[in-house]
Amino acid sequence: MTADILTLGEALIEFVRLPEVDGRVLYEMGFGGDTSNVAIAAARQGASVGYVSAVGDDMFGHALRDLWRVDNVSDAHVLTLAGDPTGVYFVQPHPSGREFTYARRGSAASLYRPEDLPEQAISDAKVLHASGISQAISPGMRAAVRRGAELARGHGTLFSFDINLRLKMWSLQDARAALAEILPLADIVFPSLDEALVMTGLTDHDAILSHFLDFGAAIVVLKLGEAGAIVATPRMRTTIPAAPVTPVDSTGAGDSFAGAFLAYYLETGDEARAGHLASHVAAGTVSGFGAVAPIPIRSKS
Repeated sequence: MTADILTLGEALIEFVRLPEVDGRVLYEMGFGGDTSNVAIAAARQGASVGYVSAVGDDMFGHALRDLWRVDNVSDAHVLTLAGDPTGVYFVQPHPSGREFTYARRGSAASLYRPEDLPEQAISDAKVLHASGISQAISPGMRAAVRRGAELARGHGTLFSFDINLRLKMWSLQDARAALAEILPLADIVFPSLDEALVMTGLTDHDAILSHFLDFGAAIVVLKLGEAGAIVATPRMRTTIPAAPVTPVDSTGAGDSFAGAFLAYYLETGDEARAGHLASHVAAGTVSGFGAVAPIPIRSKS
């Protein structure tokens, strides 16, 4: 399968805490990992998508492969590392945020290396997507993200990057250094307002957009949460209002937005149109529990 969109990072098994029943703490098993969420969101909007990573030869790795196959995400470039576990995380959801606890140290994806990258698949793709979380997984995966971006640039494939700052995974100094090395290679950048403040010290929307555009990106999408988003290019800036929704769990909202944006941008070539359509996908995602289960599937009508 030749995929138009490839995403690179770590897929995880997710356990979401549910409302207590008779004093019992309950968790529902699901799936997560930001770049896997992006892949599934894009595929559910009709894009051809493949995932690039590694999983363990365990029940969780097998479950992820089953998920991707159901959602038409190719796992042809997902390695299986026997004896190394698939990562897990736990979520405490809130309507306006979420708290994560990870169990991913030493996971199969953390052992991924630049030499594992499928260069031909990257060459054949239209977009390669990765994130700050992808970089933070391990030094090897950080190197793979950089090499993947270089390969994409060399083959004329767009490189898409979501800041996705997670300071539980590494220091702010390391995150800033990794961001500085990857931004000059990025064609599409997805920062969020809170991340931009931490990483750059900027609060003004126009200043943030200009900051990221100045690295050479063709498109910057500033995610504003319940206030929507701003899509910017060197020639225009468009505000995208958030689609109306009653939020239940915001886990994966930014990922589903990014995946839908990439799918619709490739389909339409219109940044603003892609942003409006992606906002509806993100709204559907926050209306249910978990990062993957509530991601809307595009109507065939």
